[in-house]
Amino acid sequence: MEAPELGPGLVERLEQLATCPLCGGPFEDPVLLACEHSFCRACLARCWGTPTARGAEAATPACPCCGRPCPRRSLRSNVRLAVEVRISRGLCEKLAESGARAGRRRGGRIPTMGCLDPQGEDIRKTWRRFDVPTPKSSNTEEDLPEDYPVVKNMLHRLTEDLTLDPRTAHRRLLISSDGRAVSLAPPGSPAPLDDPARFNQLPAVLGAQGFASGRHCWEVETAEAATRGDSATEDADAGESSYAVGAAGESVARKGRVQLCPAEAVWAVEGRGGRLWALTGPEPTLLGTGTPPRRIRVDLDWERGRVAFYDGRSLDLLFAFQAPGPLGQRVFPLLCTCDPRAPLRIVPGEG
Repeated sequence: MEAPELGPGLVERLEQLATCPLCGGPFEDPVLLACEHSFCRACLARCWGTPTARGAEAATPACPCCGRPCPRRSLRSNVRLAVEVRISRGLCEKLAESGARAGRRRGGRIPTMGCLDPQGEDIRKTWRRFDVPTPKSSNTEEDLPEDYPVVKNMLHRLTEDLTLDPRTAHRRLLISSDGRAVSLAPPGSPAPLDDPARFNQLPAVLGAQGFASGRHCWEVETAEAATRGDSATEDADAGESSYAVGAAGESVARKGRVQLCPAEAVWAVEGRGGRLWALTGPEPTLLGTGTPPRRIRVDLDWERGRVAFYDGRSLDLLFAFQAPGPLGQRVFPLLCTCDPRAPLRIVPGEG
C-alpha cells in the first residue's frame, strides 16, 4: 500500500487512534481485551467496577464496545498501542508546528442525519461549514519524527481486509475472483439467480462483512480520475452517476428504486461528471471543484454515528455524515457503478 501524503487529515486520524472510547481522551496505560478492543486501564476498571471476592459467583464482564464477554484474566497491557500513542503525539506536535492543524478540516459540510421529515427535509438545519484556509504543510520526512514509518503502519493497520458479497450484487455487475473488485458485466454474461439480498434496480453490491460496533475503515480505488480527465467538462452536464462509494445499513431496500441518502440508511459519495458529491438529502452537496481522488477512504465510527470520507492519499477530510447517536443497525460497505469506465476495487487491508 502506498504511504499517505502528509496532510491535515493525518493529524485527525492519529488523534482518533490515540483516543480511548470510554473517556474520549488519550490512552493512558492501555489494556487489550480478548475481543481486541483497547481502553485506558483506569477507565475499564471504573466501567467494570470492583471484582467480587474470590470464590463468589460473578458474571463475566463484557467489552464496553462490542458486548463480548471478556474475563478479567484475559486482560493484558497493550504495549504496542502505548508506543504508538507516544509516536502519534510526537507527529501531531510536529505537524501542528508547520501549521497543518489549522486546516485539518477543509472543504467539508457536515449534516445531521437521521432527523429528516417524510419529504426528506433536514428539520434541524444543522449544517456546519469549514472555511479555514489550508496552510502549506511539509512534505519531507526530514521534518518528521524518526518513528514516522511506525505511524504509517498505524494508519494502514486501521484498514479492514474486506471482500464483496456476490449474493447482493445487481445482475449486471461482475465480481472479481478475489471478491474485491466490481465492474459492469460484459454483454451476454449469464445472469445470476435472484436472491432476497440482491439489488434488482440499484447497480450496487454490499460488502461481505458488516459492523454493529466499533471503528472500521476501508479504502476504495476508482478509475474515474484516470479515464475521464479530459471529458469531465463535457460529462458534467450529462448529470449521470458514474459510481458511488460508502456504507449502507442492512435495512437498505434491495428491490425497487433506492434513494441514496441517510434517510434510506445510505451514507455515500458519488462520482459524477468528473466531480465528487456527498449524497445528502434532499439535494447532493458538491465537494470542491477538483478531480475526485483515485482512492477514497471510508471511516465508520458506529457508536458515534459518524461516517466520514477521506482522500486516501493525503487523508484530508472530504465529507462527514454525523448522526445524533449510534447507527442502530449492522452497516456494510457499499459500492455502486453503472459505467464500464468506472470499475471499483476495495484495497486489501494491511495488518
